[in-house]
Amino acid sequence: MIRCCICDDRPEDLSLLLEYAGAFSRAHPDLPLRTETFSSAGALLEAVRQRGGFDLYLLDVLMPGLNGLELARRLREQGDWGEILFLTVSREFAVDAFQVRAAGYLLKPVQQESFDREVLRCARTLLPLDGPSLFLRTRDGVRRVRHREITLIESFDHHRMVCLADGASLEVTATLSSLWQQLQPTGLFFRPHRAYLVNLEYVSGFSCTELRLTDGRRVPISRKLYAGLKEAYLRFAFAPPPAGAAGAGEETP
Repeated sequence: MIRCCICDDRPEDLSLLLEYAGAFSRAHPDLPLRTETFSSAGALLEAVRQRGGFDLYLLDVLMPGLNGLELARRLREQGDWGEILFLTVSREFAVDAFQVRAAGYLLKPVQQESFDREVLRCARTLLPLDGPSLFLRTRDGVRRVRHREITLIESFDHHRMVCLADGASLEVTATLSSLWQQLQPTGLFFRPHRAYLVNLEYVSGFSCTELRLTDGRRVPISRKLYAGLKEAYLRFAFAPPPAGAAGAGEETP
């Protein structure tokens, strides 16, 4: 399921694109879209603040108030890296679209064929990255974070910090124990110390006393947990790839 939103101030365009999204889902049952529509940038930003971001954004460039490009910049500033497709009557804004790392654009009036082509391209980009997520409550609202984005979670002085692969950190309200309960079944995380949760994908090595991450951080290992860490890391390192994973010689995201 790909969480998609369409933001356009023209009701007729929203209706047409929602119809296209339904047709896309019927044509691609393995990549169904769960689509929401918004008639203003403000309404979309409020939804993101309350419920977390979307996987795919279709944003009209010309909207009153906050336009599509400014909306995209705001989303990126908030750490949202969902795929963005702009809806536009002109190609002139392409440089600006590049600056917010947009996936592309759809020229209005949008046709079903071009909609399907661009959305399918984005969906295939999202698919390896999509997967289990946490909805984390922060001071700024609720944020959706995929498990694979998390490198480390640490807890000190009643503060829990979730460290992300892009270098950002989120202070969250959940306890470390509750986060561990959610993450432990994935096999992707280990708790080497009462104050830390570590994503094994970002482990570069470890000794009997500390664990090293790919970003250079070092995390202590409780002596009684060292044997469990070795076992968990071996299970993770030699787990068979999931169905549909990249073939030999390719790196799976």
